[in-house]
Amino acid sequence: MSKRQILIGGAFAIGLFLMAGYTIDNRGFHSGIYGILGSILLVIAYLGAFWPQIKAGDRHARRLACWLAALLGLIIISDIAEALLA
Repeated sequence: MSKRQILIGGAFAIGLFLMAGYTIDNRGFHSGIYGILGSILLVIAYLGAFWPQIKAGDRHARRLACWLAALLGLIIISDIAEALLA
């Protein structure tokens, strides 16, 4: 196993662990900084794992990366809005 694969796997595992920071309660779906960091690590792990395909111009990998980044942006914006409105 190469060092790159170990780093990508570690980022994915830590990202999943930090994603456990998301909670659902009577105020809705929200997260703290750990959930946001977990989301970022998952996107980084995806980009790292599929970087050769993205760099080669694979439309499917590029489109999925854009969707993941957009969802991450939505999560960050909703967390900021929750903090401002709370």
